[in-house]
Amino acid sequence: MNLTLRQLRAFAAVAEAGSFTAAARTLHLTQSALSVLVRELEREMGVQLLDRHTRQVLLTEAGREFLPSAQRLLAELAGAVAGVTDLRDKKKGVLRLAAPQLMACALMPPVIAAYRARYPDVEVRLADTLPERLLDGLRSGQVELAVGQDVPVDEAVERRALLRDRHWLVCPQAHPLARRRSVRWRELAAWPFIAPTRDFRARIGPELAAELREWIQQPGTQEVSYMTTAIGMAANGLGLTVCPTYSAPLVRAWGLAMVRLTAPDFDRDVCVYTPARRSLSPAAQAFVELLVTQQPKRPNLQ
Repeated sequence: MNLTLRQLRAFAAVAEAGSFTAAARTLHLTQSALSVLVRELEREMGVQLLDRHTRQVLLTEAGREFLPSAQRLLAELAGAVAGVTDLRDKKKGVLRLAAPQLMACALMPPVIAAYRARYPDVEVRLADTLPERLLDGLRSGQVELAVGQDVPVDEAVERRALLRDRHWLVCPQAHPLARRRSVRWRELAAWPFIAPTRDFRARIGPELAAELREWIQQPGTQEVSYMTTAIGMAANGLGLTVCPTYSAPLVRAWGLAMVRLTAPDFDRDVCVYTPARRSLSPAAQAFVELLVTQQPKRPNLQ
């Protein structure tokens, strides 16, 4: 049996209107085209659904039995289409994101706020995670998007560079380096240094000259798991640290200075990660588009 939606709509319209003429007007069809659709439906079902009389059309017993089911199918389809349309238009839905702790604190909230102002009916759920666990939720299907530093991926994950960020020296406002427009990495060797993440020394080592690699690996260099910890320690005079541009709101909140680091210019990509070979939902696609426009602002330099 091969029933079509057009046939079901035609039958329901005639049954509800009690007239081919009135139903044809409702469906914007000619009366003859409407009659063809109803006859095709009856032929497919092998039963007469309507008794045609000169002045009116009446349901047969089979028609009375079938009409509620046809109406229910059409209503469920209309509801399903409306639901998908709402998703398309970002009128509803849930968007699940993941980001490392610092990005979740400093980069993502203003973007989420701007997104919710545009699409207030989409619920955004942000999971803050360890950098090394960033892609776990993506692979398990618990999140649709992940935003974080450039990390290796396999064939299950697609990576898109969002922005290229640099590192800045973070120090108290009263520190001798705070008033400088830029500072070379080798000048940091005179003060205690706080490596802001567990993998920081391994990542930055190849970028530094040999003597600086020795300095950053020396026992006096303290290593912490979270950049927020490093910022708090720097604010209390326990050493210098470095941070990316997007952490500027947090650094300012601690009353610290940010100074450009050079020689080398240590840059790193911030990327958006999505499941490979899967289309993004309209809500997620709109979030990525907004994220591209919400680039972190360059800190005010002294």
